[in-house]
Amino acid sequence: MSQVTTWSLDPLLHGHLPTPVGESIFVNITFLQKFYFVIMMLSITYTIVHKVLLCNFEKYREIRTRGKQIVVLHHVVEALILTISIPFFTYYMIKVNFQIHELGEVVSLFRAIAIFFAIIMMMYIMEIASRYDGMRPIILFHHLLSCTDGLMLLLFPTSVMFKTASILVYFIVFEAFTFVGLFMYRIFPNSKVTPKIILAGMIMFGGTRPIQVLWIGAAIVGSWGDEQAGTKWQVIMQSIVTIVLTVLQFWTLQIHFNLWKRSQRSAQQHSIEQHDNFDADAGADAVNVKAISINDNSSGDDEDEDIDEESQETHERNGGKEKEIATAN
Repeated sequence: MSQVTTWSLDPLLHGHLPTPVGESIFVNITFLQKFYFVIMMLSITYTIVHKVLLCNFEKYREIRTRGKQIVVLHHVVEALILTISIPFFTYYMIKVNFQIHELGEVVSLFRAIAIFFAIIMMMYIMEIASRYDGMRPIILFHHLLSCTDGLMLLLFPTSVMFKTASILVYFIVFEAFTFVGLFMYRIFPNSKVTPKIILAGMIMFGGTRPIQVLWIGAAIVGSWGDEQAGTKWQVIMQSIVTIVLTVLQFWTLQIHFNLWKRSQRSAQQHSIEQHDNFDADAGADAVNVKAISINDNSSGDDEDEDIDEESQETHERNGGKEKEIATAN
């Protein structure tokens, strides 16, 4: 007999995960195998993407500063990984938070979510390690806070920590278009498409932040009455972490807005220059055509003068012969 799928807000608001069960999510050989495989593939991805960019994008090859090239590389990898993760991560998050399941199935779903969690946190860690000498303080603080929150989940695998931490990491996937826009800004700075991509990223990024806050708010309110020992301070901590990260995200949204305006100006200026160059080329072509026409007319006049001179000489010779004949007669 097939099981009927039941949709409800109860898993999000009142779903209870005992601490031993939460710990069992990570203490699992299959999970560790998947985690190791994911980290290995992620490290290889950076090398492959770097080679692809070198072979296909001249602007990337022209970036002389190694640090800036690494920044672009991270933007591409993050855009790629986050875009691929969106449908799969969304599937597991909806099933965990809005469907009623047996406890064993919930654990299996949370293990899948933990893999996506690990992928994104490892991208942050790799970025911190590779950009040690040039990372913006705001980005460094954001990444460290996110990774620390992930560490707290490992130390305290309670229901409220699983729910809030997974929601915070889940909404990172909606930054995919933001990273595509940053890549376009570096590689195609004068393209008309670049400001459109940046704007699309801003809309996706900014539009999902209120949903993030509401989702976490529901999980926090529902977890306040959790009977697990010591969860009250975790609820308060996750509330503070959510507020801080959301403020930082809206701050970076302002940075992206300024980037979008700069990209728009660059694209418009490039379009104007192209138009001016086209007009100049058209004017030069017109001058050349006119010069050729004048030269053709001049050549025709010279030929007419030569013909007239030859006709006159022939006429004079004929006149002289007629005069000689008349004299002889």
